[in-house]
Amino acid sequence: MTGFLSSLYQGEATIRLSPAGRERLSEIASSAVVDAVAQTATDPDTDGWVTAVVPIESLEHAHGELLRLGASVEILAPNDLRARLRHTAAGLASIYLRS
Repeated sequence: MTGFLSSLYQGEATIRLSPAGRERLSEIASSAVVDAVAQTATDPDTDGWVTAVVPIESLEHAHGELLRLGASVEILAPNDLRARLRHTAAGLASIYLRS
């Protein structure tokens, strides 16, 4: 099983998580992602956010999974994943901020 899981994850992402995002992560992410946050999280900043490195299956999969955390997560790297989330956020803003 360990070999399967290691082959499933093809890369990693550096993320910032709010306290609410970190709590919600355990509801939506695999145990490997939750464990990675527990192992790599920095000390919380003054707002309680932590930075951590998590394994990802692919950019497309990570985009969908991390998008579920909404504004409780910020993608720091890789840049391609950050750009995908930026594009999605802009699209959502254009829909929801219409007059």
